[in-house]
Amino acid sequence: MFLGVDVGTTGIKACLVDLEGNVLAKAYRKLRMYGLEANRRELDPHQIIDLAKEAMREAAGPGAGEVQVITVSSLGEAIVPVDRAGRPLMNSIIGTDPRGAQELAWVQEQLPPEELTQITGLNLSSIYSLNKILHLKRHVPQVYKETWKFFCVADFVVYMLTGEACMDYSLASRTMAFDVHGYTWSERILGAVDVAPEVFPTPVLPGTVVGTLRREIAEELGLSPQVQVAVGGHDHIFNAIGSGAVTQGVCSNVVGTTEGLTAYLGRQRLDSKTIAESNISCQPFVLPGTFNTVAWHNTAGALLNWFVDTFFPGPKTAQEQLEILNRLNAACRREPSRLMVLPHFAGSTTQAMDERAKGAVIGLTVYTTKEEIYKALLEGASYEVMVILQALVNAGVRIDRLVVSGGGSNSPIWLQTKADILGRPITKVAGAETGAVGSAILAAVSRGYYHSLQEAADVMVKYGETIEPDENYHALHRERFEEYRSLYGRLKPLNYLLAGGGKGN
Repeated sequence: MFLGVDVGTTGIKACLVDLEGNVLAKAYRKLRMYGLEANRRELDPHQIIDLAKEAMREAAGPGAGEVQVITVSSLGEAIVPVDRAGRPLMNSIIGTDPRGAQELAWVQEQLPPEELTQITGLNLSSIYSLNKILHLKRHVPQVYKETWKFFCVADFVVYMLTGEACMDYSLASRTMAFDVHGYTWSERILGAVDVAPEVFPTPVLPGTVVGTLRREIAEELGLSPQVQVAVGGHDHIFNAIGSGAVTQGVCSNVVGTTEGLTAYLGRQRLDSKTIAESNISCQPFVLPGTFNTVAWHNTAGALLNWFVDTFFPGPKTAQEQLEILNRLNAACRREPSRLMVLPHFAGSTTQAMDERAKGAVIGLTVYTTKEEIYKALLEGASYEVMVILQALVNAGVRIDRLVVSGGGSNSPIWLQTKADILGRPITKVAGAETGAVGSAILAAVSRGYYHSLQEAADVMVKYGETIEPDENYHALHRERFEEYRSLYGRLKPLNYLLAGGGKGN
């Protein structure tokens, strides 16, 4: 048995998975986001650990005696400053927090952007951990001075479980301080910004077993202290593995709070010019010497949550929220809406990497209904996927098959809308816990139960229906898409002006 733990932006999942990929038990705990009133986005490390332990204890349940390996994955970029006594010094600043923009500009004065991209494999942005660290160094020097290690979230959880300070290559590559060629902290970058490499954990290959449970933690969880703990990695990668995207040609589309497309590149590596032009990052995969893409947009499920909170105000249980969404889905018409949505409600990512970008709903009349706006939101999110997909193809990434998972894959109208817009068949992954299944696949291979990721995925990943596009609707959407592509640039000066930051360039 394998216990997969995934820490996301809004919650923590723990799942008990067997060698056939069956999720035998699962538990979920909702995380609170802090700092929103001050335009900040923070998670409480103490809450993360407490809720992770609760979820693990519940998911392990009667099968606790059979758990062999715990693997932890998480959102990328977030930093957790920890002192030498192992105590978090402040809340974790996550990637979408606006702090770090000034620091990124300063970093690019110290090193040419082309060199930064060549070393890191990243499309440069303020979201990456190094910018947040430099912000603390400049504005909260006491925290910076007292920090022993800057963890990302998954490796922080691993540290609290085992006492071992390690960070997997995939999360390390989201810091903008990691050399993806030498698999080490970049002396060139860190020397230029005067940050010691020692403030980062030891980088290791994803799936590496770094230790066993601390005795007191094992007792708390009801598990054996002999249970092994492995570093996981970036949630995009583990969702891709759990979707079967472990060979070239298969692209994973995970629809959660955000929406990502991850494709396995093998030993192919995107060059720095392609990365900069396409805003697609290229980071280490879980196999030595191999790489994958990371491309995403910020507002998938987040867009729908905003809609429900705005148009159906008041406190709601998770079940009540789901019932509202189900009613809206049932009310949606197949044909394209009479609106167009630019879904940059939390900035633009792969399209423009512009955290100041804003969203828009175009075409409103006094007769527009809530249901029409909802359908247009689904279309806008799907147009954004089309932008990303085109960028991947133009970058030379082979995509023969698109597999979709996550909460958004449970909406038939959303899947059909996306297939119609993309003009591609979409295969749904059966089961919602792709991150946990991905963790189990990696753990099963590392322990020798399977010879390769492909062999494990063939057994452990299950697929549901394939949604075929309607060519007539695709033709209509293709015409609208040409207008959609230009919206960001056309609205940028106005959005900047309304935000009080000048018209932009």
